[in-house]
Amino acid sequence: MQQQVVISSPISVSTSPSSSAAASPKVKRRNSPISPVIGITPKTITKKKVGSGSSSKEKPEKKIGKRKGPLRPDQRQQAHEIRKLRACLRCKFLKKVCNKGDPCNGCQPAHARLWQVPCTRMNISDIGYFYKDWTADYERHVTCGMSITNIKGFSPHSQTLLITHGYEYYMPIPVREVYVVDEKVFEVDWTESIHETPRSFEYMTARLSANVEGISHSVISQYLDLHVDSGFERFVDEYYEGTQYLSELLKTVYRYYLRTKLPIIRQGLKLVVAYALTLHITMVQPFGDEDLGIDGRIDDEGSRYYGKVCAPVMVNFQVKKAMADMWRELMKDVLEELQTLLHSVYNGSKLKNWPTIFMLSSLILIVWEMMQFDSHYRIPDTKYVSNFCEEMEKTPIGVIVGLFGAISTKVPSFLEWDTRKHAHVLNNDVAACDTMTEVRAHVQKHETYLKSRSEAEFEREDFDSLSNKFLSKLVIRAN
Repeated sequence: MQQQVVISSPISVSTSPSSSAAASPKVKRRNSPISPVIGITPKTITKKKVGSGSSSKEKPEKKIGKRKGPLRPDQRQQAHEIRKLRACLRCKFLKKVCNKGDPCNGCQPAHARLWQVPCTRMNISDIGYFYKDWTADYERHVTCGMSITNIKGFSPHSQTLLITHGYEYYMPIPVREVYVVDEKVFEVDWTESIHETPRSFEYMTARLSANVEGISHSVISQYLDLHVDSGFERFVDEYYEGTQYLSELLKTVYRYYLRTKLPIIRQGLKLVVAYALTLHITMVQPFGDEDLGIDGRIDDEGSRYYGKVCAPVMVNFQVKKAMADMWRELMKDVLEELQTLLHSVYNGSKLKNWPTIFMLSSLILIVWEMMQFDSHYRIPDTKYVSNFCEEMEKTPIGVIVGLFGAISTKVPSFLEWDTRKHAHVLNNDVAACDTMTEVRAHVQKHETYLKSRSEAEFEREDFDSLSNKFLSKLVIRAN
């Protein structure tokens, strides 16, 4: 039987040495002769083509910016020091190496032209440090002789008063009569801005105080919920009296909340209401047509509260203190959530939470604007007020405005926004796009005014003298 011989490499059949040398290239000789293999078919070797499917899955993803191998001793020491000192916000968000400089190397102007954020090592949740010892929102009435030495005792009999700020809602507070040495402490005063020139009023109130347990946290919270759920736009109209841009923006944020029901937006709205009511006079709501029979009825027809009864000054102060505690707690919650949302931008969520960040930043700045005005208005120590305002604007305002500007580089400016062209930027979120359209209309309407607000200064007779001072930076900075 004849066997077939298959040779894996081709062999020339030419017998002429000269023609063989000319036709084929020289091949390096092997030391051992190649013996033919019988019964084995030749194997064809081809190069793998890089495909778009299977090969991309098999090939591991290239990692950028990851350390390979252990740190050197000097690097380990530097990392240990920065861990104790904390990395600055820029290096933390961008995952860069920070150092001990002030500012650090990464925050030097030459390296951070697009990062206009103060080089600070504190967390965003801690930037409310500047008002830690600030008490101008409620402390003024403490100096009216309401001290332990002035109080002789309390009546054993208790009654319930319905306390309101004049926006249709009230909270029940158990009170009892208090006996004092100097009864002048029961005078309450306030200023109304509805007149051409702000006008002050002063009345004697009832000798009543909240019971020993005080005003509960839950009562204050439920009372604020009523203002947010049932009449927020009316509250804005009456309290802010048509303040340009600010009052319109608050209503836009509220409408966004109604569409999305985001709990953190609700917290932000409660924050604004809580701070505003801390500075507000309180009154007593009668039970039906019942005559309260207590001091404090406002008989001046020039007052917006004509015919109403002022709440006892001690109850007024206790409500103020409870509201002050509440807005501080809400501010802490909002700052913590803002920190989480800003981190999410650099951790993969990108612009998903951009609308929420804008609205929370706006609500925080609204409260800080009011705080700055109240510091000028209520604190006689001008040096203290100047330091307080400088501290507020140096880092906290810079962080809020700067971080929003940093994450807004890929978002069209408010004036340029067009939902038909830019909806994809916000993941085609209908509520967010509608809100952007509303804000664009506000900015277009007040553009000239907003551009002039960064240099606003306090004027005692103008309650809006500092309004939009920080909000304008947030809007104009993003444009």
